[in-house]
Amino acid sequence: MKEGEAVEGWGWARKVQVVGKFPLQYSAVVKMMWSNDQRAFAVDTYFSQSHSIVAVQHAFRTRYQIPPRDRVPDRKSILLWVENFREMESVSEKR
Repeated sequence: MKEGEAVEGWGWARKVQVVGKFPLQYSAVVKMMWSNDQRAFAVDTYFSQSHSIVAVQHAFRTRYQIPPRDRVPDRKSILLWVENFREMESVSEKR
């Protein structure tokens, strides 16, 4: 598997980044690649929902029509995006 390659299964496809030298079937660490629009939505929802991570995840799942067992941004990612927004007024990754 190469970086940025789509992974497909169970009716879903996502852009992922492989971290490490082993392919996905050998338990490589997979980092989700969320778009800037998705990050902005999460940060906006975080502030409008009284800093509730669970509310952000629920709204994210509803907005982007993510099935119940599929992944949504975790607590660490959401808080990192909020921190980046507060520091740089942008949800893009720090360079």
